[in-house]
Amino acid sequence: MMRRAIWMVILVVGATSWSQAAESTVTIHPDLRHQTILGWSGMPWYPKGSAEVRDQVLDEVVGDLGLTRIHWTVPSGNRSDGRGWEWINDDVDPLRINWPAFSTGPVDRSIVAWVLPFKQRVEARGERFGLAITQTFHNAGSTGPVPAWLLENPAEFAEYVTSLLLYLKQAHGLEADDCVICKDAGDSQDNPFEVAVVAKMIKALGPRLRALGLSTKVLFPECHDANTCWKFIKAVRDDEEVWRSVGMVGYHLYGGPALNTDRPKIRDFARAKGLPIGHAGSDGVNLDTLYDDLTLGDVSYWSIVGLAGPGPGGAFHIHLDNTSFSRSGQYWQYRQVMHYVRPGAVRIEALSDTPAVRALAFTQKERTTVVLINTTLPLQPRAVTLRNLPPREYGMCRWVGGRPYEELGVKVVGADGTLSIDVPADSVLTVYPHLTGNLPPTAVEWKAEPSFLKTPASRIKLSASAQDPELDRLTYSWSVTSQPPGASVTIIEPKSASTEATGLTVPGRYSFTVAIRDGVHEIKRDVLLNVYSGNQPPVLIDIHNRLPVLVTLPQSTTEVRGGAFDLEGDKLTYRWSVMSQPAGSAVVLETPTDSKCRVSNISKAGDYVFKFEASDGTNIVSENLTVPVYPASATAIRGQQ
Repeated sequence: MMRRAIWMVILVVGATSWSQAAESTVTIHPDLRHQTILGWSGMPWYPKGSAEVRDQVLDEVVGDLGLTRIHWTVPSGNRSDGRGWEWINDDVDPLRINWPAFSTGPVDRSIVAWVLPFKQRVEARGERFGLAITQTFHNAGSTGPVPAWLLENPAEFAEYVTSLLLYLKQAHGLEADDCVICKDAGDSQDNPFEVAVVAKMIKALGPRLRALGLSTKVLFPECHDANTCWKFIKAVRDDEEVWRSVGMVGYHLYGGPALNTDRPKIRDFARAKGLPIGHAGSDGVNLDTLYDDLTLGDVSYWSIVGLAGPGPGGAFHIHLDNTSFSRSGQYWQYRQVMHYVRPGAVRIEALSDTPAVRALAFTQKERTTVVLINTTLPLQPRAVTLRNLPPREYGMCRWVGGRPYEELGVKVVGADGTLSIDVPADSVLTVYPHLTGNLPPTAVEWKAEPSFLKTPASRIKLSASAQDPELDRLTYSWSVTSQPPGASVTIIEPKSASTEATGLTVPGRYSFTVAIRDGVHEIKRDVLLNVYSGNQPPVLIDIHNRLPVLVTLPQSTTEVRGGAFDLEGDKLTYRWSVMSQPAGSAVVLETPTDSKCRVSNISKAGDYVFKFEASDGTNIVSENLTVPVYPASATAIRGQQ
C-alpha cells in the first residue's frame, strides 16, 4: 500500500527562519468570476534537430507544460531551403488561385515536424487543439517588406491568406481558428500596416473566408504594443463590417511599460464585444507578464513565444549534440500555472492582504486551483493562510529560486475551508485538486554527462530525477535500448537514479531507457547519445538575403546572411563566393568573410547563386543561396492589372 504523506517543510532562506516569516492571508471569492482560460500556446520556429529530440520536446511541452495551441508564422523571405508562401504574385486574378506559384515545401516541413505531432498529442489528452496563423512583413527583416501587389490590393491579400488556409485544410487536415493580418501592425518604422490598411484587408478577407466555408476568423489587431492596439480598436470600434470577421482581440507587449498601459481598456472593450483576448507572445515575457496579462488583460490565451531551438529563447533549448535538450529558465515557473490550469477553467477572484504575495485562483468542474507568487522584492518567506477553499484533498508543489519544481505532498482541507502554507522567498507555490487515487510521478530530468563522446572516451554518467505527488518512494531502473554493432555497454548500477555506463567504444547512436516507479505507476524516458570519431562539422542555419529580399532592377544591392553552430564550440570562419550570375553581370561581394555580406553592382536580371561556407578549422560545410533579380517591367512582381 502507498503511504499518504502529510507534509512538513522547513526551509531556511539566508538567516531568516520560519518563526520570522511574515504572515499573509489570501481569500478566495468563487462568485467573482473573470475570463475563461481557452488555451496556452507556443510558436514553433526551428526547422532542424533530430526527430527523436523533437518528439521528446513535444511530449514535454504538451504533456507536462500543458500547451494546447500553436501560433504559427507563415514561412517568408528568400532562404537557401525555400521561399515565402507567395514569393511573387501567382497571377493578376485575385479570385483564381494558381497553385504551382505557391511555395509549399517550407510549409510542409514545419507542419509535419511540429504542428501535426503537437495536435496529435493535445487531442490524445482529450483537449482541443488550437491554431492561429500569423504573417510578418518587416521592412528591414528577413521577411522583407510587404510587396506592393499585396499592400495595394486587398483582394490579392485575401487570396494570399485564403490560399494558405485552403492548402493547410486540403493537404494537412488543419483548419485555423484565427489569422492575423500583420504581426506588429502599427509600427510605422517596421511595416506600413496602419489601421486603415488593416481594416481594408479585414473587409476583403472576411467575406472570402465565409464564401469558402472556412471557419477561420481574424485575430485583431495584434499590434506592436498594447497602446497601439487600443488606438486601432478605437479607430474601428463602430465599424461592424470589421467586427463581423473578428474572432479574437490580441496584442503584443513590445516597447516597455509606457507603451502598454492600455490593457484594461482592451479588456473592457473585448468583454463588451464578447470576444476572447490573447497575448501571442513578446520577447522578454516572464511570470510577471503572465500574472499581469491574466489580471489586467483578462487574457484567455497566452503564449510562451518559442517552443524550442538552439538558443535560450524558447521553452526548450535543443543542444547541438542533436540528442538532448534542457528547459528554459522560465519553464518551471510557467508550469506552476499552465500544468494545473486547463482549458475551460475560469479565473476567480483571489484577494491577498499584502502586495508581496500575488494570488491567482481558478475553478473548473467545482475544483479550485490557487497559485501563490512570492517573488516581490525584498524577498522573504511568508506564512500564508488560504481561506474559502472547497473542502477536499489538495496536492502542493512549488518552484523555488531557479530550481526545478518539487512536490510537497497532500493536504486535507476541512469544512472551514482554511489552509496554512509556508511559502519560501522567491517562490511560486500551487495548491491543486488531488484527484482520487494515486497519481504517477513526473520526470524532472534525465540526461547523460557529457552529452556526447568522442573516441577514445567510452564512459558516461547517466542520471534521472522525478517528483511524486504523494511523496511515494521512487525507484529507478536503467537499461540499454540500442547501441551500434560491436559495442558492448555495461551499466554499472542499473537500479540507481545516477550511474555510469561504460563500453561506448564504437561510434554511433546509443539509447538508454530509465524506468521510474512509485509502486503503482511506471513512467519511462529515453536518453540519447552520439559517439563520434574526429571533429564534427558545423551546422548551418538560416541562409537568406535581405535589404531588399525581393530585388528588382534598378535596385543594385542586397545583403546575404548566414550562420552556423559548432558542437565542440570551435571558432568559426565564414566565406561567401559567387557560383553563377547572369551573362554580363559582375557583382561585388564587399565583405565575403563575414557572416553577412553586402552584394553590390547587380546589373542584370536573372538568378544569382551564392555559396556560403562555414569552417571550424577542420571541416568546411556549405549551402547555396539563389537570389532572383527581376527586371523593372516585371508586372507579375507588382501584380498590376
